[in-house]
Amino acid sequence: MADNLRGTWYISPTPFADDGSVDAASLARVVEAATSWHVDGITILGVMGEVADLTSAEREIVLSTVAKTAVGTVPFAVGCSAPSAAVVRANVARAVELGATAVMVSAPSLLKDTDQIGGFYRAAVGDCPVPVIVQDEPAATGVTMPVSTLLAALDASRSTVVKLEDPPTPPKIGRLLAQRAGLTIFGGLGGVSAYSELRRGAAGTMTGFAYPEILRAIRLAFEAGDPALAAALNDKFLPYLVFEGQARVGLGIRKEVLRRRGVITTARTRALSPLSDEATLAELDDVLSRVGLVPALAPLELS
Repeated sequence: MADNLRGTWYISPTPFADDGSVDAASLARVVEAATSWHVDGITILGVMGEVADLTSAEREIVLSTVAKTAVGTVPFAVGCSAPSAAVVRANVARAVELGATAVMVSAPSLLKDTDQIGGFYRAAVGDCPVPVIVQDEPAATGVTMPVSTLLAALDASRSTVVKLEDPPTPPKIGRLLAQRAGLTIFGGLGGVSAYSELRRGAAGTMTGFAYPEILRAIRLAFEAGDPALAAALNDKFLPYLVFEGQARVGLGIRKEVLRRRGVITTARTRALSPLSDEATLAELDDVLSRVGLVPALAPLELS
């Protein structure tokens, strides 16, 4: 069931209208645009989707909008994380009901005793009818999972798929695969380490970088046995990858680029991060110019 869980997956933001409400029309355009950019799948209701700041009704709007737009067109995975195993199970049930290809679950926030993580995953998703993506995201959860704990979570979930966002990610990918060959490991964190992650055995990326075509091109070159081309593409666009991947302000930058690409209506975020200021926007103009990117809805053509 997890055969299509590899490649370049795009994590969707949650677009907001000027009045702060969820912009379902823009969200549908995100799915359509990402599909035209040839991503292998779309993930929703993750950290980039500002899921912690959505009401239950808004979560349902996001899920139902994406399901309606994506089903039959592109696979989609749904973030179902929650501090309670019972809430995770309810989130999973609704995601599966609407056609999710997979669900993504992180450790319960601020859990100090990591020996409990296996039991949590067993209670939350041990009998999940679709593949489970175990998300290792200590910045969001406050929980650092060593390799042994991640493997326990995978066993409890009957899963072989990890979304790894515990930096530095390349060495941890190497340690995981040394312990258990054959795991499917996605890199994240904006794709900043995508090239190095591929060198260590990653199956692709799962992140919200506003130009997934770039990450796809790097991966395809690497998989085709041309690491020199993969490295050249990585090096060309790395200044922009790093700029968009900044902590705290990165989401606003990413949404601004998606707005410029004609996908979403506003760059508004729900969290405390304000819209990008004039200095940041000027820096964005500069870095886009330096790497030769002109935001547009059409897929980026890379040779």
